[in-house]
Order: sequence, then C-alpha cells, then structure tokens
Amino acid sequence: MKKIVMALVVMLIMVSFAMATGQVEKTDAAKSFVLKYNQLEPPEHPQGITQSKFAEKIAELSGGQIKVEIYASGTLFTQQGEVTAMMSGDLDLSTLAFQDMGPYLPAANMFAAPYIFTSYPHMEKVFALDSAVAKDFYKMVSDACDYTPLAAMTQGMRTINTKRTTPIKTPADMKGMILRMPNAPAWIDAGKSMGANVTPIAYSEVYTALQTGTVEAQDNPLPGTYAMKFYEVTKQIGLTKHIIDVKLLCITNKIWNQMTDQQKQWMREAAQYACSAGSKATYDQEAQLIGFMKDYGMIITEPDMNAFQAYSLKYYQDNGLTKEWNMDLYSRVQALK
Repeated sequence: MKKIVMALVVMLIMVSFAMATGQVEKTDAAKSFVLKYNQLEPPEHPQGITQSKFAEKIAELSGGQIKVEIYASGTLFTQQGEVTAMMSGDLDLSTLAFQDMGPYLPAANMFAAPYIFTSYPHMEKVFALDSAVAKDFYKMVSDACDYTPLAAMTQGMRTINTKRTTPIKTPADMKGMILRMPNAPAWIDAGKSMGANVTPIAYSEVYTALQTGTVEAQDNPLPGTYAMKFYEVTKQIGLTKHIIDVKLLCITNKIWNQMTDQQKQWMREAAQYACSAGSKATYDQEAQLIGFMKDYGMIITEPDMNAFQAYSLKYYQDNGLTKEWNMDLYSRVQALK
C-alpha cells in the first residue's frame, strides 16, 4: 500500500513539474461564437447576399463552432448606430464604408473620394486576398477603429438618381440640386464635389424625402436604387459612376482578439468567399437593371465623366482635403490600375 501511495505522489510531482514548465499539451476546446451581423440592405441586395453567404460558409468551415445571426435591412442598428456599435463591441459584424471610417482614420477618406478606382478590375486588384495594399490598410483600420476588415465587396458604381428631367451631363447641371447623402463628412464632401447642395438624411428615410421633395436626388449604385424602390419617386439616372462603392466586411476587435489563429483563417476565407459572391451579384444586377430602369420609363443619361472627375478633384484640392490622405498608399493604389 505504501508503494502505491508513493507512486501516486511521484506521478503528481511529475505532472505538476511538467505543467509548470509548459510540457503538458493544452486540451481546452476552442471557444465557440454566435455572432450578430447587421447590414442596411434587404436580403436580395448584394450586401444581403454577402451576409447570407458568409453565415453559410463560416458555419461550414468551422463545423458549427462559429455561427452567425443575420439582421438585414438595418433591423438591429441604423447606419450611424452600427458604426458606433462595431467600435464598442456591441455589434460583431457588418459591411462598412470608407466614409464610416473617415472620422477616426482620415486616410480612409481618400478611398471615399470620387474616381479613386477607375474600374472594377482596378478595385479588385487593390483588395485581392494577397494584396499588400489591402493588408496595410486593414491594419490601419483595425488600429484606428477597433474593428478589423476581413475582405471587400462592391455594391456597384454610384450614380445620380434625381427627380429632375434636365439631362445631367456636367457638374454645371448639378447646380442648386438638393442631393441626399449620409450624415458623415466624407459622404458630404463627395456630394459637394459633384456640384450639388447636400442634405444629410438617414437611408431609411430617403424614399419619403424624395417623395415629399425634401431632397430632389440621391446617389446610389443601381442595385440599391432598385432594392429601395427610389426609381418610383424619381425621373432620371445619370451614370456618373463617380464612386465604386466598396464595403468592407468587418469584425469587432472585441471578438477578433478572442479567436484562435485557425478561427481567424476560417473567418477570412468565409469573408472572401461571401464578398466575391456579393460582388458577382452586383455585376449581374447592374447589367440587368439598366434595362429595367429604361423599361420603367427612367431617363438614362451618359454624363461627361472626365468633367466630373476634374471638378471633383479640384474641390478636394481647393478645400485642403487631400492633405489628410496617405499619399504613399494612394500612389500604391494608382499603380495597380
């Protein structure tokens, strides 16, 4: 009996020593997550498709270890509310705009300026999975905003959608136009740089504002204009294509910092998959929606994009807005054209 007791004592001493020196392999299971994902568009919108595809893919990759609760059409947070919630950790996931980041990371505003991306292929090169530009920018966002971008999708090229019937050809045709923009400095500057007068209004209130005449124009890619039925209360779409509207699928650092390396790899892979699906939906919808808008009776105008680009850049330079841009990063973006 004494020999058995002594053997047990020796075993306990050896295990204690091994644990103290880190020689015992940890067997704790990785933490599971149920993540809340809010975005502003309806489920059929490219952002909604990105959202649903992400939820499906992350559940598959993680074997159910990471699950996502979907909140579409801003049912959990409004446009302004979700940005604050992401930074505080009260919201886990969302697709956010550069304009949302600008107040906390001024260099992000250059991505919100008109015509920084010249085409979809250009934008896709900048935010490719292996892009050093994207990696460096995502780190800047994470440090400044306390949420981390995982991948990028586009919801289309923004156009001017107005109640006016006079053709929108140059910035002179925007004079006096009351244009709705979101209530953030970068959004407001983008609108002014197109030659319009800007009134900030929440996204959910834009239809009524157009209907009542509070504003006479809004700018959105065609899928957004279609999904929110803005074409019902407007007359014309000017294909200014002034901003390739990129959204970054972001996770709050409150959750990100709790994840294992394996879980982070799954999250990035799921995000890239979902954002690619969302972008493809954008391309497909845009191709179809021009025909729909024409058939509905909308006036479709092909503006002088060079005139708008020159006018916009001059606005940013004259107002000292390019001083806050990261010009090294800007040059690297332009080099990927």
